[in-house]
Amino acid sequence: MKYLHRVFKAKKGTHVVVSISQPTRVLLIGDYQYKQYKEHKTFSYRGGMIEEKSHDFEIPNDGLWHVVVEKGGYFNPQPITASVEIHPKH
Repeated sequence: MKYLHRVFKAKKGTHVVVSISQPTRVLLIGDYQYKQYKEHKTFSYRGGMIEEKSHDFEIPNDGLWHVVVEKGGYFNPQPITASVEIHPKH
């Protein structure tokens, strides 16, 4: 699986806006869960298949977070681009 990845520290209530060039699977994953994801083990996440051009996530608790934008299979990745904006809680 090929994917785009961004890691960041955030506090509970922070908003993360992920913009994508075409529909794909977008995941917000905690740090431990990301390690599970990389090892192809069962993991928990927020998000899933996103059809719209952008999606707003709210961080559920303080910590290290990962945004994963999947590009498809290893041998046939899609030309997907993405951007991540982090809006700290006020």
